[in-house]
Amino acid sequence: EFWAKDKTRADIEAALVGEQDNASSPLSKIAQPPKSDDYWMYSRYFGIGLLKVMDLVGVEMDKDEVYPVMEDWMSNKLGKSHLTACADSDLFFRVKDKLDMMETMMKEIEIREKKRMADRLEAKAEAALRAAEREVEWQKEVEAA
Repeated sequence: EFWAKDKTRADIEAALVGEQDNASSPLSKIAQPPKSDDYWMYSRYFGIGLLKVMDLVGVEMDKDEVYPVMEDWMSNKLGKSHLTACADSDLFFRVKDKLDMMETMMKEIEIREKKRMADRLEAKAEAALRAAEREVEWQKEVEAA
């Protein structure tokens, strides 16, 4: 993450390919096993890592924007099938959308609960004010008698 923070998309792609300038980069070292090992096994964590790198270099985190980049990086830069990685990125965005909706819903529920609590407190305050007014009237009647 630290290495990729100040990089551009072109720098990342050069590191994935293993060009001379970026051959010693951490990403280039990570990209070597998929390119050199015919039996390398893709994992969802690898795909999520690529999504994180995309986020760091400024690729818009939208399913339609990420798909072509993931396809390019997996197929052209790493020489592996992009289908599973793209399916995992789609899954990531579907789950992220659901989490965003849940977060919005929870905020709405919290706001609703706070309004109800404020209404209850307001009703208690009004009842206390009426009780205090009755007490003042009662004291006046006692003093007048």
